[in-house]
Formats: sequence, C-alpha cells, structure tokens
Amino acid sequence: MWDTTVNTMGIPYYENMKILGIHFTSTISQSALKSWSVVTDGLRAQACEAYYRELSLNKRIHFVHTLMSARVWFTAQIFPTLPTCERQINTAITWFLWRGSIFRVPLSTIQRRKLQFGWNLINVGAESRALLHFRLQTQSTAP
Repeated sequence: MWDTTVNTMGIPYYENMKILGIHFTSTISQSALKSWSVVTDGLRAQACEAYYRELSLNKRIHFVHTLMSARVWFTAQIFPTLPTCERQINTAITWFLWRGSIFRVPLSTIQRRKLQFGWNLINVGAESRALLHFRLQTQSTAP
C-alpha cells in the first residue's frame, strides 16, 4: 500500500491520472475499464457525428478503418480488449455501416476478404489481440 499522505519531493499523490490518453488507476483492471470506456464512448460519438454523411458502404468501411479505429488500435497496444467493450465497438461500427437499416449482413460476412466475397472489414477482437501480443513481444525482446 502507498502512503497517500506523504508527498515525495513535493509531488502529491493521485489516485488516477491520464497520460497520452490512457487512464492509469491503482489497479490494471480499473485502468483498462476506464481507458476502454473512454474509447467506446468516443467511438459512438464519432459514429453519431458521421452518421448523416452520404457515403457508400465502401466509403463507410474506409472511414471505420482510418478514422474510427485509430484510438481503438492505440489503446489495444496497452490493455487487452474487454469483452463488453469489444461488443460495444462492434455495435457502433455495425450501426454506422448500416445506418439503422433492417437489412443487414452479418459482421462475419463483411469481415471476409474481398476474394472471398466480403468487404475486408477489420475484425476488432483479432486485431486488438494481435497488436497487444506484438507489443508484448517487442517489449520482452528489447535489449
């Protein structure tokens, strides 16, 4: 346990802090939950802002890949994706892609490669796990 009443070199103790957009708290699980909740809230807000743009499905997928997913990939390199947050991210992407339409193609079909008659949409869960594993591997092999 940290002694919260002692100021080391005049620096006060903080329960949580934000560094480069990542929230750090006293435990890793709280840090991951706080950081991922900010990311999912931002993703939903971004989807709402871009919802009424007149874009084709191809352009919407490109928008998801380039703009909407940037913070997801940044956070995924630091904390593992929580199942609830992954579900919320997929829901926001699906809502944005289909614009509330009744006719929807499953995400698994859209995530297929174009040669397999899909749209090559990134699988959020698989990509997040790959980024985290790659970051852990590079950190463990660094000299």
